[in-house]
Amino acid sequence: MLVFAAPQPRGAALAWAREHMLAPLLWAGLAALVISILLALLISRSIAAPLRRVTGAAEAIARGETGTRAPVSGPAEAQSLARSFNTMADQVEATQQSQRDFVANVSHELKTPLTSIQGFSQALLDGTASTPEATARAARIIHDEAERMHRLVDELLILARFDAGQMVMARDPVELGPLLRGCVEKLAPQAQAAGVALELDVPERLFVTGDTDRLAQVFTNLLDNALAHTPAGSKIAMAAHLAEDGRAVEVTVTDAGEGIPAGVLPRIFERFYQVDKSRRRSRGAGLGLAITKEIVEAHGGTITAESVVGLGTRFTVWLPAESK
Repeated sequence: MLVFAAPQPRGAALAWAREHMLAPLLWAGLAALVISILLALLISRSIAAPLRRVTGAAEAIARGETGTRAPVSGPAEAQSLARSFNTMADQVEATQQSQRDFVANVSHELKTPLTSIQGFSQALLDGTASTPEATARAARIIHDEAERMHRLVDELLILARFDAGQMVMARDPVELGPLLRGCVEKLAPQAQAAGVALELDVPERLFVTGDTDRLAQVFTNLLDNALAHTPAGSKIAMAAHLAEDGRAVEVTVTDAGEGIPAGVLPRIFERFYQVDKSRRRSRGAGLGLAITKEIVEAHGGTITAESVVGLGTRFTVWLPAESK
């Protein structure tokens, strides 16, 4: 015999649910709220702490502590920010060091000629240089040192214009043959006096696009630099040709000098850098190659150097060929 239970009234079911389910639901909700708050605090602290450390590093640098760096920690985004900040701090420190070196180098380069000018002008004023020969020697040294200072100031102005983006290059078709021959002819008397032969190999109708005067400055600087390091009885070879793809012109200047050690070769285009300061030329300040690099890059080209100690050095300039 089947017995059917009478259906529970709806109100009784709701009461039963409230009695047996509401409390667990409330406790579960409370637990979820507490957990979510704890997770939010944990996440915010894991993000905020690295950000506070980056902020602290930035404030330290602003106070002049340029060696300060932000710890790389926390979530990936915070680590990326810290690494970017540290890269920026490295660049700022390098720039400041470069500025300090620049001022020190300029001061050093100006001190020597100023000392000579002061000393020999004083000799003229107090009568120490009493003979015509001594007077002429003092006047010649004053003239040479003043000329050296004039060259230094001109070179610094050129670099300053490059740094400020104010150096405007012409964009004219330039035939390299006549330009390179002019550079060789200009330095021929100096080469002859040094006992060095100058050789030039350049085909006819080889064109690039650029500024004639500035390109002449590039190749004159390279030849002049080669002459300073090539012994008597040797030769300097300058050659130019069109690259295989027809899109660039390659110009090389090869000397037979003492060569440049591999360890310092990457630094030769730095401003004021000289490989051997004990044998520096009195008329050079270590700016010629820096200016040369700036001019070449302003033409959309590149310049490199390769050297073997005891055998010589080769500078290679690539310039975009004139489009036909």
